[in-house]
Amino acid sequence: MEFFAFRLNKLKILNNREWGSGEVKMLSFITGEDINLPVLDGLLSTTDVNVKKQLIQAASQSVLSSKVLMQLDNVTDGHVMTFGDTGYALYASDKIPVSFNWSLILIDIDEDINNLGKKIDSIIDAPGFNGFVNNVLLLASAAANPAAVAGVAIAKYVFGVVAETMIENKDDQIGLAYQSFNRFEHYPHGERKRDDVPDLSNNVRIDYSIFGTTY
Repeated sequence: MEFFAFRLNKLKILNNREWGSGEVKMLSFITGEDINLPVLDGLLSTTDVNVKKQLIQAASQSVLSSKVLMQLDNVTDGHVMTFGDTGYALYASDKIPVSFNWSLILIDIDEDINNLGKKIDSIIDAPGFNGFVNNVLLLASAAANPAAVAGVAIAKYVFGVVAETMIENKDDQIGLAYQSFNRFEHYPHGERKRDDVPDLSNNVRIDYSIFGTTY
């Protein structure tokens, strides 16, 4: 048997984009070739276009359901958010993934977190979603591994639309991070720990850890 966990241990926000303290919303997605998207295996076993579209929609819903949405209160410049001595598990599984991607957004908006969650989950009803599904089908039809190609495309689309929806004003963006991991390069022995990793905006410092074991 196996066990795997990806944990957020600490966040440091250098500039909260406010004159004083404020509320920060954190949105995290974990996606990958073998995470959250087993439904896409059906792409290989059907030639029905409508069924394929339904599978892509279901996979998109699966990506959305994997999100972690959290509110951080009273955040000031230089604020350090810790998650206890064990960290906060953004993803846990009974299988060590071969690879996975992590996306993180930190934003300063006043919208209620419950309403924000509903807004994010509704993106598959957006007018552009059908066009996206057709594009994924074209990509997958030319790929040796259609499920893997579709999974990557879905993760990018979902996160991109969510980011665009949430960050209506560029000044609202506090932090943004994209990281890709693979077992052979980044956690060959099951473990990895990094501190003070800068995000893409260089405004946030991240401590995270990976733990995987076979028993």
